[in-house]
Amino acid sequence: MSAFVSPSSPPHPDAPDSVLSPVTQPPSPPLGAEHVEHPLEALARTGDATAQEWLGAHYHDRQDFAQAAHWYRKAADQQSSGAMYNLGWLYVHGRGVPQDDAQALALWQQAAAAGLARAMNGLGFLAEHGRGVPRSDADARHWYAQAAAAGDPAGQCNYGVFLQTGRGGPADAAQAVALFGQAAHQGHREACYRYGHALLTGQGTAPDDAQAVAWLRKAAEMDLPVAQRELAALLAMGRGTALDYAQAAAWYQRAAEHGDAQAQFSLGVLYYRGLGKLQDMDKARHWWTLAAAQGEERARNNLALLARGVNR
Repeated sequence: MSAFVSPSSPPHPDAPDSVLSPVTQPPSPPLGAEHVEHPLEALARTGDATAQEWLGAHYHDRQDFAQAAHWYRKAADQQSSGAMYNLGWLYVHGRGVPQDDAQALALWQQAAAAGLARAMNGLGFLAEHGRGVPRSDADARHWYAQAAAAGDPAGQCNYGVFLQTGRGGPADAAQAVALFGQAAHQGHREACYRYGHALLTGQGTAPDDAQAVAWLRKAAEMDLPVAQRELAALLAMGRGTALDYAQAAAWYQRAAEHGDAQAQFSLGVLYYRGLGKLQDMDKARHWWTLAAAQGEERARNNLALLARGVNR
């Protein structure tokens, strides 16, 4: 899994990694009523930076990225750090503006200098991937550490990964787990998975299977395939939770439908054995075929055995 947790997704203020917006948002016109002027537009045209930023978030949410960029830029020109960050996000992704990492870098540097933690995390991403700046694990680690110290959950997760793997500096498994825990308690999806996985393996912390199941479930419910697969495996073993093949099959199914090859293989096994699912050789073959196409050797072996008529 990549160390990077995306600096942002379209604006939903209560979702992890959302674009920044003021604390409260006025109501938007109903979808399908684009001809109706948004209540903030008149105020935004007077130069109110908060209204401009929120209007940008409104258009961003509706995927009218050109209008989002227009209003973010006006707010950014008035030193709104949130608008600077959001406009930088558009430049990174090439939404509503030409893709331009240098522009994103300049905007995020200004926002970070103003103390915006999410922009610090964004600078870590640019350094980690060599976008707009020379690639540097040390610089990425520095910015992720700054974002983490400022309380940004994505920065905490990313800095935790660098500490866990020793990228850009010394490894510290215990501190990594602590950071995963901090981000997980803020609802960060990947951090929930990484915290649960650490509790499962005992890497950097005392193992706790029951807590591992709880945190993996949180990540799985946020639709992270690797967490869905690991949760399914624990349910199938009765580890940290009651043995439940039906629930295991359901979580394997969700991960398999996302294209996770290991989940596809395991789901095929459950169909083959009739565990949590009605026994169905055709469905077992189907999921093993998908897994084998992604290089899953166990699935290839099982398909070869089926072709030879071996029943084991």
